[in-house]
Amino acid sequence: MPAETVLYSDRREAGIELADLVASEAETDTVVLALSHGGIEVASEVAHALKAPLDMLVVRKIRYPGIPRRVLGAVAPGYAIYVHTRADLSSHELYVAASKAREELAHVDGRIHRRLEPVDVAGREVMLVDDGITTGARMITAARWARTQRARRIVAAVPLASADAAEDVRAEVDLLVCPHELLSLGAIPIRYAAFDPVDDDQAVAILERSAVALTV
Repeated sequence: MPAETVLYSDRREAGIELADLVASEAETDTVVLALSHGGIEVASEVAHALKAPLDMLVVRKIRYPGIPRRVLGAVAPGYAIYVHTRADLSSHELYVAASKAREELAHVDGRIHRRLEPVDVAGREVMLVDDGITTGARMITAARWARTQRARRIVAAVPLASADAAEDVRAEVDLLVCPHELLSLGAIPIRYAAFDPVDDDQAVAILERSAVALTV
C-alpha cells in the first residue's frame, strides 16, 4: 500500500468501523480504555456501540533525549513500563528519560481524572483502543498495566498498525483486532484525511458525555 494512501476520513469513521469488528468479540463486562488523546475519539465510538464504560488510560512514551520522535518505550500509571530499546543510553540516562515521561503522565492524568474516577478493570475484559500503532510501545505498556490490575481478558483494538508492531502487541494480549496491518505504515496522520489534535479538555468532555450516555 502506498505510503500516502488515506484509509479513513477521520477518527470517528475509524471508530465506527472498529466497533463493527469488535462487536462479536466483546463480552458483557467490557471496559473500553483509550490510550491517547486522539485514541479517545476512536474509543468513544467503540464504547458507544458496545454500551460499555469508557475511560482514558494515560500512557506516555519514553523519548530519546533531544530527539523526541525517537521512542524508547512507554510508561503507564503505577509501575508499568516497557522499554523496547535503550539505544546508546546509559542506565542513568534511560532512568531520567523514563522519569520525565512519568512526570508528564502524572500531569495529564491529573487533568483527565480531576472529576471522573478511573474505571476499575479488575476481573473484567479490557479493550485497549488507540488511533494507530507505530512501535507498539504504548499498547504493550497498557497491556502490562492491565495485567497488574488483574484484568480478566485483554483485547487490543486499533484501526491500523505497522505489521511488525502488530506482531509484538499480539504476543502481549489475548486478542488483537486490527483491520489494517501495513508493512509500510508511515506516520499515522497520513492515513487520515482529518487528524485534528485533541486536548485535555476535549478528552474530558468525551469521557463525561460517554458516562452520561450510559445512564439514559
